Amino acid sequence: MNKSTPARRLTAAAMDLAAIRPWHEITWREIAAAAGLTLDTAHELAPNKAAILELLSRQADQAILAAPAAAGDGSARDRLFDVAMRRFDALKPHRRGLASVAASAAREPSTALAALCSVGRASRALLVAAAIPTEGVAGTLRAKGMSAIWLAAMRSFLADESDDLSATMATLDKQLRRAEGLLARLTPRRRQAAAEAAGDEPPPSAAPETVQPL
Repeated sequence: MNKSTPARRLTAAAMDLAAIRPWHEITWREIAAAAGLTLDTAHELAPNKAAILELLSRQADQAILAAPAAAGDGSARDRLFDVAMRRFDALKPHRRGLASVAASAAREPSTALAALCSVGRASRALLVAAAIPTEGVAGTLRAKGMSAIWLAAMRSFLADESDDLSATMATLDKQLRRAEGLLARLTPRRRQAAAEAAGDEPPPSAAPETVQPL
């Protein structure tokens, strides 16, 4: 990641420290000093360690939202796979630091809360970047499904030391295909139930390739 801005210097310093020391042992003041920032500047950007993690998550969101996919760029699953892997690529320089954060979550409730909040926001950013609607009840359900997929892939990512993140890609692809298959099975049943409730003939089932995942 570009470390030229104060915000990126702050998150990079936090992850660099976490890569060599347990996250729960690192203080916010240490991070600010390692970033070369005055306390007032660092506090304005992120007043505590949890806020630094949220800032890092937003930076990863920016990496995918700056170059979103178009609705016609392949299937919804393909678009989600692409943007999710681009988000992992943005986080890759900080993988060891993030593994330290995950290991310290039980010791720092604020860390666990920050991670939980970032997952929901990241999931919506992934859907938006993949040109998949997030509005309404359906959008909320998609975001929840994407959160589960992202968490499963993140577990692989934290242990994935390969240059091409092959284990992460395999997990992400498996989770996306599973979600797509589940929705493909459920959608015809929902359409049939709605038609029966309205007293109409059930419409023909959608072809699998027309069903969007999540």
